[in-house]
Amino acid sequence: MESVTIADINKILKDAPENLLIRVLGYIEGILEDKNNNFKLSTEQMDSIREIKARPYSEHTDIEVFLNEMNEKYGN
Repeated sequence: MESVTIADINKILKDAPENLLIRVLGYIEGILEDKNNNFKLSTEQMDSIREIKARPYSEHTDIEVFLNEMNEKYGN
């Protein structure tokens, strides 16, 4: 695997729309915020994730739709 630099990331995101950059920034902050996420998933949640991972890419949903569905099903 090639080494990734800030310059590589800047090149990729150079022309990205602001709403995408905001999402990327949130993702990066989340990764760096807490490296020791020690949470437990229920068996039902793990089964849901396995089912989602097994779906063909064409059946995947937008992240906002997915998060709303999970929030409705499991709550905060």
